[in-house]
Amino acid sequence: MAQGKIVYTIPIDFARREAYLSTVLGIIGGLILLTILVVAHEWGHFAVGRACDMKIEEFAAGFGPKLLSKVKNGIRYSIRALPLGGFVQFYGEDSQEAGSEPRAFNNKPIWQRFLTLLAGPAMNILLAFVITVGVLIGYGDFVPTVASVQEGMPAEQVGLQVGDRITSVDGKRIDFAMEFEGIDLTKSGQSVLLGIERNGEQMEFEIPLQYSEEEGRSLIGITYSTATRQRFGFFEAIGLSFKWMYLIIAEMFAFLGDLIFRGQGVEGLAGPVGTIGIVSQAVRSGPEVILRIATLLSINLGIMNLLPIPGLDGGRIVLLGVEKLRGKPLSQNKEGLINLIGMGLLFLFMIFLTYQDIARLLS
Repeated sequence: MAQGKIVYTIPIDFARREAYLSTVLGIIGGLILLTILVVAHEWGHFAVGRACDMKIEEFAAGFGPKLLSKVKNGIRYSIRALPLGGFVQFYGEDSQEAGSEPRAFNNKPIWQRFLTLLAGPAMNILLAFVITVGVLIGYGDFVPTVASVQEGMPAEQVGLQVGDRITSVDGKRIDFAMEFEGIDLTKSGQSVLLGIERNGEQMEFEIPLQYSEEEGRSLIGITYSTATRQRFGFFEAIGLSFKWMYLIIAEMFAFLGDLIFRGQGVEGLAGPVGTIGIVSQAVRSGPEVILRIATLLSINLGIMNLLPIPGLDGGRIVLLGVEKLRGKPLSQNKEGLINLIGMGLLFLFMIFLTYQDIARLLS
């Protein structure tokens, strides 16, 4: 009996240790991934700042105590203990220390400061684009296909077949499943024109709509699937990556519009805890999911930093616009107060989102 107990307890303990280890490694991996995305953002600021001959004091990955540190060409490069992002510190950026130093951030022309601030979000968008190209080549994306054709319905009568890849609707090109999912085929009038790819051959079918008393709407007699993958060649992937990112960014702006002007969608936002949870789950799910999540987070980081909120890159760009219109910058006290209020509001919003994250975990 004692041996039987040992046989049962060892696998259970081992399974628990495996689960704990997987969770811990997922969280650590998630933090590292987020740090990479933030460091890429900061590197954008850093690279353009150096190109504009700005004096840079430090470029750091992480926060907290320094683990590794090296000074080269007057710039300190460091890796810090907490993998929670990173920063680049320009001389004369946030204080009166600029003085008459010509290389100080605040003493540089407005256009150079504008490009330096813009470079962070731009680097996130560029990184997302590069990852998207790689994903479309290596893994492909989901495309809409005909899953079934109903007997006796218009789709069957014109010759549609199971497995046909839907490439256009009424002349509008369809490259990804997410484009097709929002299309209502019954709103096309008396018929719908479907572009189809079958065995590498492009075809078009004009399918008349047939009203169904049972359904209470017009139908063509097909069901479709969005589970089919298609890989793309290098040059095709480059072109389609622009479209894929446009669709994601447009969806993001639509969400922000609903959030800001209608107060809808707050419950769908993730705070720090929720984001780390999502990323850690992606890390445990494999390379493809990691790359897709990294793409979405990088786009999110770039777009959110462009919002005209004090303390963010977008808010600082707005202050540069004010400086251009006034012919002189705001006083250090006024600018500091504006940034303090903005960061305070962001901090309160982060507290709310963190509470929401924890409430989800406990529910």
